Amino acid sequence: MSDELRAPSLNTLLNMEFPPREHLLKPWLRDGESAMIYASPGVGKSMLTLTLALVIAGGGEFMGWKAPKPRKVLFVDGEMHIQDIIDRATLLLSGLDIDIEVATQNMTILARQYQLPEAEFPDLAFEEGRDWMLDFATMGDSDDQYDAEKYDLVILDNLSTLASIKDENDAGDFNEVLQFLMKLKQAKVACILVHHSNKNANNYRGSSKLATTFEVILGLKAVESIQSNGTSFKLCWDKFRCPRDETIQEREVWLEPNEELGAIWKSQQSKDDQIQTIINMLKTLEYPTQDALCKALPFKCNKGTLSKLKKRAIANDYISKKDWDELLSMAADNQKQGEDEEQ
Repeated sequence: MSDELRAPSLNTLLNMEFPPREHLLKPWLRDGESAMIYASPGVGKSMLTLTLALVIAGGGEFMGWKAPKPRKVLFVDGEMHIQDIIDRATLLLSGLDIDIEVATQNMTILARQYQLPEAEFPDLAFEEGRDWMLDFATMGDSDDQYDAEKYDLVILDNLSTLASIKDENDAGDFNEVLQFLMKLKQAKVACILVHHSNKNANNYRGSSKLATTFEVILGLKAVESIQSNGTSFKLCWDKFRCPRDETIQEREVWLEPNEELGAIWKSQQSKDDQIQTIINMLKTLEYPTQDALCKALPFKCNKGTLSKLKKRAIANDYISKKDWDELLSMAADNQKQGEDEEQ
């Protein structure tokens, strides 16, 4: 083993030129990085990951996240019928800002339910399954696997159906899967792992050790929706190692039916984030009335909506009614003082 390992000096490394790690999806997924998306059944995690696969394969944009160029994507599904995957892709394609022809050429689907009965589908809990998947993801024309990856991104949907782990609460039972994910990193293949949430839906299921390899962990939390297809959730960033920008925030996301495009994704800042924005704006003492505050908010908000958000803020102890009223009063005093000075 020691002959295979590379351990250069720091001086050697400082004098080496490494190619920049490019984004597959900016700002939160780069070459060789891994992310986990978890949610309760039926919330929309498979629909979201299929969308991400199409956007990255087609070099498009989604919710402000940009795929700078089309990439090769391997979508591995452990439970859905192939026709369901096709139906979902068809529903999504027209509503996405992507090159559809390029996306469909760049994306490969490996689905358990599409295999012949005698075919043995890879089980990531066993060495032969992991080796097969790694070879399939990294095969190419070069003899050097580090320059020969066939796929830029592997999406595994989902862990429970792709790895027969005995006890998800036992950290030791995840060792082999984690090693497999690390080998994908070493081969410069990015990975998105789809997983289930725990009973309380406030975290992913199983040992906390699972989180160690991921640069990003996204939790999808169920929210009430009036959409007919029921795909709606709050997007929560449990882990994010890179600097955040305006696209990395909690938001409520839903898939809305559309007669011409099949379906389109829509999103808005989550209510708690909206409340924090309101409070921060109140503290500037620039808005003497709720009407003035309403008009200045960076998101669509009428008086009735603002009233509901105010009640929620007070009920959750984000701000007291007294402080709310005092901030408005202080802003009114500042405005009046400014007008008096101008006269």
